[in-house]
Amino acid sequence: MKQSEARVLILQQWDNWILTQAVDPGGPTGKDSLRFFYELQDDGSPLLDFQSRGQDKWRIIHGWLLGAERLSDHWMMPAPRIVPTRKPRPARSKSGAKT
Repeated sequence: MKQSEARVLILQQWDNWILTQAVDPGGPTGKDSLRFFYELQDDGSPLLDFQSRGQDKWRIIHGWLLGAERLSDHWMMPAPRIVPTRKPRPARSKSGAKT
């Protein structure tokens, strides 16, 4: 199945599936799309038989759901930046020698 065909069918399946789920007040998130994907996998759904060209199918489906504004990704917080500690450089002493 081509991705364009699968996309339409998966969005329809999502719309039906999400109505049966308990969703956070802020709306569905990536966690929900992952649960949806796992259920499709567990059921052996033919909807997952699309060409992925070596990419992760959950990431493809998640991107489709985001693009169709079916969910938000507010649950994914970026990791805090780790700033390495720097030791101050020792002061250079000026000697009269030239190199």
